Amino acid sequence: MQVYNLAAARAKRPLRAVNTEDENPGFGKVYDIETARRARSARIPFAVREEMEAADALFEELGGQGLQVRFSQLGGRVVASLCDADGDVIRPLTLREALSMDIDPETAA
Repeated sequence: MQVYNLAAARAKRPLRAVNTEDENPGFGKVYDIETARRARSARIPFAVREEMEAADALFEELGGQGLQVRFSQLGGRVVASLCDADGDVIRPLTLREALSMDIDPETAA
């Protein structure tokens, strides 16, 4: 049986080089990378902002007419419905209609 002597192995190991210029060189780099990553994700592209504003305007328009679009999951599929203010379904919507919001309130009834 061979016994491994940990203290003897440590004594034989060469000393590690120490960087005297920077006590902890890795910490600052990791922090800078994380800061940059957060800054990139914090910026919302202009096109996305425009789409968000358009969605908000459509939400307000539908709300003014007493309508809303609801999404639900049915058997693993996503379905959309045009509903009144109480949540009662007026008619089902195709996802193309719901996402492009080509909803004509006159044909909704």
